[in-house]
Amino acid sequence: MSTKKESGKASTTKEVNKKTSAQEKADVFIYVGPTTKQLTRYASFTGGLPVHMKEHFEECPVLKKLFIPTSEFSGFEQRVTDSSSVESMLFNKVKNYFEGVNS
Repeated sequence: MSTKKESGKASTTKEVNKKTSAQEKADVFIYVGPTTKQLTRYASFTGGLPVHMKEHFEECPVLKKLFIPTSEFSGFEQRVTDSSSVESMLFNKVKNYFEGVNS
């Protein structure tokens, strides 16, 4: 009986590992904001937001919205060129923020 239990645990562990791997692959974000001294436009980040930007996230919360999943990239790029879109507004707010920080 103990063999069956161990076998069941191994299966569960493999399933958990597969789910974790799938999540890690899904957690790729692209920065779609303006290039700055700290960030390059279209840089990709795996496993979450970049830690070195923590202070900027606190001072400019909108910045987080410019880290998008890869699945949203194409749509974002289409909308950011429309000056009346939310995406364009977010881009410009972050651009203005970094112009103030870097000057």
